[in-house]
Amino acid sequence: MRIGDYAIPGQVFLAPMAGVTDRPFRLLARQLGAALAPSEMVASNPALRETRQSQLKRDHRGEPSPRVVQIAGAEPQMMAEAARINVDEGAEIIDINMGCPAKKVCRRMAGSALLADEPLVASILDAVVEAVDVPVTLKIRTGPSAAHRNAVNIAQIAESAGIAALAIHGRTRDQRYQGQAEHDTLAAVREVIDIPLIGNGDIITRTGSSTH
Repeated sequence: MRIGDYAIPGQVFLAPMAGVTDRPFRLLARQLGAALAPSEMVASNPALRETRQSQLKRDHRGEPSPRVVQIAGAEPQMMAEAARINVDEGAEIIDINMGCPAKKVCRRMAGSALLADEPLVASILDAVVEAVDVPVTLKIRTGPSAAHRNAVNIAQIAESAGIAALAIHGRTRDQRYQGQAEHDTLAAVREVIDIPLIGNGDIITRTGSSTH
């Protein structure tokens, strides 16, 4: 798999998880064979940028390339600025979070709440891709709800915007982490895009960990 100019040496990636994938955890995951280990979600809100928590999330000392920083937010220009700052600080791939189902994130119309507003999704992706010279990737879910699964539409928007790779957690926002992952939705997405597609959710074997 290639993400931008980076040849990714493997098919198993660490999923970015708030409160879990800090720098020591990422280093351990890479040592144990993870081909990518993205940061915890970093808020794009400038009011939170200099907090100790945000600074720790942006600390990539000793991490192997490519270093991936995941950003979250709902305002296109704020997201673009967050991408630029993180690239200046050493990020080599920017990942956009549109998959988090946490209430405190979705209340701010960020994370997986964005999936309900496809024009806003397009605006954010366009702004971030235009803002930086590194690959930009996207993490989503299969849709806001079982009645509105729009991963295929979002995937096409992402590819059109210049997103370099797409990861999909095979559940809707309202499912959170319950039920079985919809790997059939990932298969449907694979049919309509050419960029790398990464499967997330109920992955239990190396062979099933990534869809190219």
